Parts: sequence; structure tokens; C-alpha cells
Amino acid sequence: MGQSGEWLKPAYLGLDPRGYDALEEMVIRKSSTENGRFAIKVFPRHLVWSKGKCGKDFLFEIRRNNDLDFILLERRDRLRQAISFYRASVSRSWTSRHKEADTPVQYSFAGISQAFFQIEQSYAFWRAYLNLSQLPRRQFVYEDLQQDPQPYVEAVAELLDVPVPAAVPVSPYTIQRDDLTEDWVARFRREAAERGAIEAIEEAPVPRTLDNLARFAMKRPLSRRRF
Repeated sequence: MGQSGEWLKPAYLGLDPRGYDALEEMVIRKSSTENGRFAIKVFPRHLVWSKGKCGKDFLFEIRRNNDLDFILLERRDRLRQAISFYRASVSRSWTSRHKEADTPVQYSFAGISQAFFQIEQSYAFWRAYLNLSQLPRRQFVYEDLQQDPQPYVEAVAELLDVPVPAAVPVSPYTIQRDDLTEDWVARFRREAAERGAIEAIEEAPVPRTLDNLARFAMKRPLSRRRF
């Protein structure tokens, strides 16, 4: 069923492709199983990176010579997702396997608020991208799959035209959400009710992007947009 991973991420590839053809070859090779099926986990930033690197829309190009289908996975509880995202971005502990890098994280209303907006923008990106490209998609919700991942596994197997596994493997990962998460949920909701949800958005440092470098050179106002 492929080797799903963030293969449009330079750190995962391990090499810096010189052009689009090399990028596509590397991604398909690393994401494939012996039966020729491949699977890629994609975030909007991956498409932005590959477009900037090679000047092409990776997903559009790869569809020229391959059958490609999309599954959208989203989380219903956006606030807890934002808290998890903020904590991981600070501690660098993105999964339960990264606990050796775990460091204490201080609560930040601004950080959680910015993470929430970034997550919503990410979901909006995929809706717009797939609608503009007129591409079909299947959609699943994280919280539903926690109880029963079988529908997701069956959907992937159907799209890849392979037999459904006899049993769903047990994930090696554990949920990192804990009592601190719940404390922060209650605290954030209180603060958002008192001060508004976007008051802290502009507190973030100005992103170091190519766009802002160009704006600085032309003495134009810098953009704080992070999404």
C-alpha cells in the first residue's frame, strides 16, 4: 500500500533534487512498494516548496503518468489540534517517538491562536485546490478513525486496487494529548472570551520569507502572514 510519508520534504528525501524530473523520480521511488503503488502525505507547504524549487505543481505533474486519488484527513476538534501543533512546534516532539527531544513548553495565547488560524488556512487550501482542479476526494475525520480505522484502510486499499489487509496493524505511536492539554483548552477559551481570538496574531515575529526580503529591499511594508 505504498510507503506513506512526507516525501515532499527535503529532510525526508535526504538529497536535494536538481530539477522536477529528479524530484518526481526520488519521491515515487521512496514512497513505493514492490507492487508499484505509492503513497504520499502532503501538506500545503510541501506543494509551495516543490513549486518554488522546480517551478511546477507536483500533484498536477505527477498525474500525467500516474493514476492519482486523494484522501483528506482532518480533525474535528481544531482547538486541541492547535494546542498539539503549538506544543510540538516548540518542543520539536512531533510524535511519541520524539520524546527524547521533549522540553517543557510554556503556555502562549498568541502561539495557540496563530496555530489555530494556520490549521484552518491549511484545510481551506485543500478545499480550494481540489475544487479548482476539479479533483475527486474522499474525506475522513481523525476522531472517527480513532475508534475504528477500518474504513480508512479499506478506502486506501480500494484506491490502490489491492486487497484489504486481514487485520489493521497496531500503531507504534501513542497519543500525546494529556492533562496539560485540557488545562490549556479551558484557559484559552477563557482568554479568547475576554480579549478576542485574533488580538495576539500580530505579536508573532515577521516571517523571514522571500516575499518579505523583496518588500524590505523595495521599502514596502512587511507581511506578517504566516499561512
